[in-house]
Amino acid sequence: MPENGHAPTIGSSSIAAILGLSPWSGPWDVWAKMQGLAKPFQTRATLRGHILEPAIADYYGSQTGCALAPGPAYEEAPIIGPESWMHARPDRFAKKEDDEWLVEIKSTRKFGREWGQPGTSDVPQYYAVQCIWQMAVTGHSRTDLAAFATISDEYRVFTIHRDMQLEKQIVDFARDWYSKYVITCEPPDTDGSIACSRTLAKRFHQKSDAYVEPTPEDRSLAIDIKSIREKINKMEIEKREKENVLKDRIGEHKGMAGVCTWASGKPRVTVNSKALKEEHPDIFVKYSKTGDASRQFRFTYQPEE
Repeated sequence: MPENGHAPTIGSSSIAAILGLSPWSGPWDVWAKMQGLAKPFQTRATLRGHILEPAIADYYGSQTGCALAPGPAYEEAPIIGPESWMHARPDRFAKKEDDEWLVEIKSTRKFGREWGQPGTSDVPQYYAVQCIWQMAVTGHSRTDLAAFATISDEYRVFTIHRDMQLEKQIVDFARDWYSKYVITCEPPDTDGSIACSRTLAKRFHQKSDAYVEPTPEDRSLAIDIKSIREKINKMEIEKREKENVLKDRIGEHKGMAGVCTWASGKPRVTVNSKALKEEHPDIFVKYSKTGDASRQFRFTYQPEE
């Protein structure tokens, strides 16, 4: 149960991660936030989206001639769907004469191969399922996705219509996931995500200096890890060798056109914290920060002779 004590719900921004379609997050990210083990954070991309959203929405409204009303803000209560664990915060509600639909606003650096032509429903899967989820929550039958590419200065509008069969499959999957992991507070299966690593460290604080005895399965995992580490080390050496060949070719130039750069950086400035603490203890204390305690994983396995 999260820190605020309220029952968590699945929103449109989480459904792609739960389905394994998001390039930025996964099931562990969603579960950790729902359990209060991780805090939401803002990336440069999300900040860019918040800044550009009003302008893109205004342009969409002027081009379509529809009236737009904003959806619930992040700090406001979301719209709850037909089931109490479902919620959504559509960017805009559109209306023109007797027609009403949802509008989702997106900004991207460029329209890559996952984006189709304007007027189609060909948008990245992680955005498509977000629109599908919003329609499942609100009951609307259509969502326009208005997107602006900042590098190419290009604007496109895509239309996603409600697909009840696909919607049911997604909702059924999310319902099972919610029942299995959120209601029971049991975490998803352990995976290789960064969120999984961070959440495990949050869940399990060291309370003993004792060692757990390894099972045969644990030893098998250790053998696999040792093999993987050896392969990674070999590949790192090979990579570094090829990088050095390119550096030798570049010489005193800045880089190699269309391949790489090898530019000079600014000298690194460091502070002698030991001397600062001895000579100016008051300043050292004033500007010192204590971070959260963390657990370090050190691989010490040695195969038996």
